[in-house]
Amino acid sequence: MDELSYIVFTDFDGTITVTDIGDALFGHFGDRQKCSDVFDLYRTGQITAKECWRRGCTTVPAVSKDELQSFALTHAVDGAFKDFVSYCTAKKIGVSVLSDGFDVYIDPVLKREGLDWLPRFSNTLQFNPDGTMEPVFPYPDANCDRCANCKRNHLLTNSGDHHVIVYIGDGYSDRCPVQYADVVFAKDSLVSFCETHNITFHRFDTFADVLVKFSSLVEQRKPRKRRTAELARKEIFMME
Repeated sequence: MDELSYIVFTDFDGTITVTDIGDALFGHFGDRQKCSDVFDLYRTGQITAKECWRRGCTTVPAVSKDELQSFALTHAVDGAFKDFVSYCTAKKIGVSVLSDGFDVYIDPVLKREGLDWLPRFSNTLQFNPDGTMEPVFPYPDANCDRCANCKRNHLLTNSGDHHVIVYIGDGYSDRCPVQYADVVFAKDSLVSFCETHNITFHRFDTFADVLVKFSSLVEQRKPRKRRTAELARKEIFMME
């Protein structure tokens, strides 16, 4: 087998960005209370992500793509994210962005930071002639509709047996992929999920923390797979 090497996947909202732009966007342009209620239903598992986004879109009156992107660009990214990407690039470690949010705000934010070359996978927004918008989900999973953009599938299809998979996240949509990752960095609500499900993880607040720990792993020892994650990945492939 080829020598093991790291590959990194990271969430966007609340992980790369300081705040959750998706939540803020729907709260700003839509009905704040209705959107808050819908997000709560999603995060407590009562509705799927697709249904969450569809309901959220119905609360937004006519709005242009330019207005949404201008709003998105008022939000900051983690100040150390570019340093983390630079380190990974120097070490020839791939970094991909996985989001259950939308390209309409992810793309301009990454472009502003000079990072629009990063591979990324997300949902998309379709703008209708009357100014309303509809969510489009190009990356669903045939057997699971909990998330709109199946992050687990991106982990599996964009990595190989020679990869040690690193996942970085903070919230509900990250619960699935961390079960299939070898190295997990978690903050906010993802921490309690990892603790409850006995998933080994490294706690972080910013990418500065991630960079310190990850660089020490890269420099001090050979990449190692997490046995339970490796078995979980094999189980998925056997089901196909």
